[in-house]
This record gives sequence, structure tokens and C-alpha cells, in this order.
Amino acid sequence: MKKRLYSVTISNTHADNGISSSSSGRTLNFKPTLKLENGFNPGELLAFSWATCLESTLRYVCEVHGVSIKSYTEVDFHMELDQGPPVGYQFYYVARLYIDIKDQTRIDQYVKETHQRCPISKLLQEKNIFIKGYPIKKHSD
Repeated sequence: MKKRLYSVTISNTHADNGISSSSSGRTLNFKPTLKLENGFNPGELLAFSWATCLESTLRYVCEVHGVSIKSYTEVDFHMELDQGPPVGYQFYYVARLYIDIKDQTRIDQYVKETHQRCPISKLLQEKNIFIKGYPIKKHSD
């Protein structure tokens, strides 16, 4: 049985060139991935989210195992143009979890458990993604 702990709706009417807003009243500036202007691009935001989620989950995993150690997480994001078919952009991510342990077997165990528990990792495996089309509704700009 699941219990919903948090829910928010994000609205975007300007694609990657404007502002997205949330039902909680917060806003975030977006920019196209290849532009240098202020704001975040969608791929960058996912990298921020995944790095944060992995590091938080890793710390929980270490706590469960009774280990208090230093750790940090890095996520690389890069975008490529897939020549197709179909032609389109592809996002690629690589995560690295650094753990202050000498035993590589334990590191591998903690990384595997972290990846299995991390909600963003689960999302990236497409198990929790649903998409459906609707007729357009009126937005207030």
C-alpha cells in the first residue's frame, strides 16, 4: 500500500525558453540547452535532481548499514544529436558515487543498493513514468 507524501504540478507554456511555474507558487527560468543565457536547461535540471537524490539515498544506505563515512556524488550530462531514424536529441547521464571506503566490494554493494532505492534512478528506468494527451485548457499568462 502506498501513501502519497508530496504532490505538485509544474506548468510550462514556453518550452525551454521561458519560465515554468509550480502549483506551490515557485518559478524556474529555463533556457535552450545550447544557449549560454541565464536559466537551466532540462537536461541540466535532471542531472541536478539525480545527483541530489543519489547522494541523499547513499547517505541513507550507509546509515542503514551502520556506517558513517564521507561521500559525494557527481553526474555528467551530455546531449547528442541522433541521426536517426528518427532524428532527434538524446540525453546521456553518467553518475559516479565516491565513498570513503577502501573495500571495492562494499562500495559496489552500496552503489547497487543506492541505485535500486533512489526515486530518480527508478524514474530513469521508466517504471514510474506515465504520459497522456488532453485537449488544451486555457492558461493564464
